[in-house]
Amino acid sequence: MKILFITPERLGFPRMGTMYLSGALKRRGHEVALIHASDGSSAVEGRVAAFKPDVIAYSIMTGEHPKMLSLNRELKARHSFLAVFGGPHPTFFPAFIEENSCDAVCVGEGGRVFPEFCDRLQSGGNYWETPNFIVKHEGRVFANEVMPLIEDLDDLPSPDRDLVYAQDAHIKEDSCHIFFSSWGCPFQCTYCFNNRYNELYRGKGRTVRYHSPERIIEDILAVKSKYRMSMVYFVDDLFLSKPAAWFDTFCELYKRKVGLPFSFHARANLVSAGVLAKLKDAGLSLVWMGVECGDEKIANELLKRSLTNAQIISAAGIIKGLGIKLITQNLTGLPLADSYEVDLKTLDLNLRIRPDFAWAAVLYPYPGTPISEYAMKQGFLKPEGPVPLDTNKRYTSLNFSPAEKSRIENLHKLFGVAVNFPWLRRHLDTLTRLPLSALYLFIFYAWYGYCVRVKLRDDTSLFKEVLRHAGLLLRILRQT
Repeated sequence: MKILFITPERLGFPRMGTMYLSGALKRRGHEVALIHASDGSSAVEGRVAAFKPDVIAYSIMTGEHPKMLSLNRELKARHSFLAVFGGPHPTFFPAFIEENSCDAVCVGEGGRVFPEFCDRLQSGGNYWETPNFIVKHEGRVFANEVMPLIEDLDDLPSPDRDLVYAQDAHIKEDSCHIFFSSWGCPFQCTYCFNNRYNELYRGKGRTVRYHSPERIIEDILAVKSKYRMSMVYFVDDLFLSKPAAWFDTFCELYKRKVGLPFSFHARANLVSAGVLAKLKDAGLSLVWMGVECGDEKIANELLKRSLTNAQIISAAGIIKGLGIKLITQNLTGLPLADSYEVDLKTLDLNLRIRPDFAWAAVLYPYPGTPISEYAMKQGFLKPEGPVPLDTNKRYTSLNFSPAEKSRIENLHKLFGVAVNFPWLRRHLDTLTRLPLSALYLFIFYAWYGYCVRVKLRDDTSLFKEVLRHAGLLLRILRQT
């Protein structure tokens, strides 16, 4: 079968889900291609006409779905193919199958079931009865049971990076490559999809699963042998959730065979000085750690973080004490009457921690999440939910007064800069009231790019990164 993936954009961050699916499809002998919708309708049309796919697959997040549906309708009017939608949005909104141009929806993990779906389609089998799929067939909708979770991630083929790298030079040329060493998260943060995802798979396997150290090292070395690599970035939800023996093997293999700096995401209550010291010796140079909210009561009662500020401060101290760089992750614009004041508490907690970079996002209450339901009950959202956004880097979707909205969005743009230059803290009350949102947006993107691409990495050229980031910034602003 010929399968064409269409992804929404090229913004410098690879879609690992598409890579995993492509690897699984190619293992079964299917032909796979990819194009980005942001390349323009004429480019997409030309690719579809030339490739003549049997299946067009869209992996989409909430907020991307309206544009991708519109594109699919246009393509359906001129070409014959089966339109399959997967990813977070169709998984949590299976009624997506009711869209008139949608032929099938894949719910949950597609690594095993999507190749099976294509196999059945090719052989004339009952593809509409494939597990995890909701399919329109001969006037009926078939909703099939979700299979158990993939227990051993080593059974999956390696992600097909060639597919994505061939279509996006910015990703290919970036010497920092991303990897998953584990999947899943058992925590119940109200702004995250994991609540509903874990409910979907309740009783169907372990929530957190991980590759063996040997397999993840094998994948890293394969990428290193083919592409320029100076840093490894693990994007797991919970890199530190593995048993101690896993880290012993990983550290020995990584230090001996890879020998490059690496980074990962950490949760404060999982940070251990002993484990981090081993990882530091193996090459750990940077940790991303969620702070989210500096008001401990709000963090635990509204966001369900199950963390204390003392735990966060202690974890940050361990990380920085070992000479490891720290990026904190923070949420602003919460559905609260005093949201701006709560955001200031979050900023003040960051000032106490003094991370190398304080990253912040404006809360986007994804439909179906507990935080979205709370926002509706409190009058911060209309019953139909938030307006779909392409990014949470510009504005809030909640119903604040114009003055409060402006201050929240301005503080968000100045957040990281203010943590790095503490003297700005006493001027924020004035700065956030000024009508300088365009200037603050430029400062936000410029500071973010400088910190993530230059300040926190030892393998980049400032001149090259300025040029690269300028191009990326223009594409982001044009699309949003």
